[in-house]
Amino acid sequence: MTVSSARAPANGVDRAADAEPPTFTFWKGRVGLFAILKAAGVGPGDGVLVPGYTCAMVPAAVVHSGASAFYVDIDPATYNCSLETFQQTWARKTKRLAKALVLQHTFGIAADVARIVSWAKSEGIMVIEDCAHAPATKYRDADGQWHTVGDGGDATFFSSQWSKPISTGLGGWVTVNNPSLLDGVKAFHSRECAAPSVLESSLLAAQVVLKELTFRPSLYWALVRPYRWVTRRGLVDGTVSDRELQGEMPCDFAKRMSAFQEWLLKRRLADKRWEAHTRRLRKVYDEELQRAGIPNFCDPDYSDSVLVRYPIRVANKDEVLAEARRRHVEIGEWFNHPIHPRESNSAAFGYHPGNCPEGERAGREVINLPMHRRIDAAQAKRIVNFVAQTAKW
Repeated sequence: MTVSSARAPANGVDRAADAEPPTFTFWKGRVGLFAILKAAGVGPGDGVLVPGYTCAMVPAAVVHSGASAFYVDIDPATYNCSLETFQQTWARKTKRLAKALVLQHTFGIAADVARIVSWAKSEGIMVIEDCAHAPATKYRDADGQWHTVGDGGDATFFSSQWSKPISTGLGGWVTVNNPSLLDGVKAFHSRECAAPSVLESSLLAAQVVLKELTFRPSLYWALVRPYRWVTRRGLVDGTVSDRELQGEMPCDFAKRMSAFQEWLLKRRLADKRWEAHTRRLRKVYDEELQRAGIPNFCDPDYSDSVLVRYPIRVANKDEVLAEARRRHVEIGEWFNHPIHPRESNSAAFGYHPGNCPEGERAGREVINLPMHRRIDAAQAKRIVNFVAQTAKW
């Protein structure tokens, strides 16, 4: 498949000198991360620096590779690891073991890419960018030039799962910037990854169509719990299963995207209306939160964030979420633990209480406001009004 759009995946490699980096598509984004780790030769005895405020499937890919995840705390203002927190963990635990780091752009907020990549290169650490939340965010380098996240690291993985701004139901893709990784990712993709079955592809396509036809923000809480229940028990192939939350690698883990997913991804990457909608909605939230006297999110000076969700902190998170469920208001809870979700067996992923105090505090305090295309300005105002009525600071 050949796609000309930036960040666009092709099921294989066909690159001109001035084209986008080689890209590969996968059934889920975590498979892409595993492919990068495998191509980098990460394995037993190696360490990978991982954010202590992330989805459990990020350290799961590290554990599946045989390496150890070493958790890095976040900057409370940006929800991302900073250069300083990377350096602290590296110096304290992993100086001789760290082979790679995962540079996550949480909620679509750019991490300090230029400084972190420069330091990592000086120490011989491979940088893997996690752009699952950030397909369009930009960052500023030391010379004041703006770049799209994903172009600074050795390789990058993206997600097109249900909650992401560019969604194919399930899915993800990888871009490769470091030529030394190219053959390894290509070999894993072509030789070790199976094509999804016709049944799997058909069921996913049906789920995507059903969501497009039926989903409304008022149905969020009515749908989210049943969906999590059936997917975690393996009744449908969803975001994550109970076995994966226990650190087990599924036997059918290594899969490529289906033709349907690739077709849908190509269309949605080419449609830039979602980014314009997100930027407009961000302004509405900023203004309404200020009007309500609620602290609003501010970008660091090096980030032009295109948010997947709008993060705010509250002192009574569980109460706000319970009331949102009762009143059918869409409010997000992630990340609710440094290794989200809190039901995951964090010890199986090498995380222990106290490893990342700021990540743990964020898990207790942060809720997020929806930014997807089914939310308009009027609904955003009602959501902020709900938060102003129910939240404590």
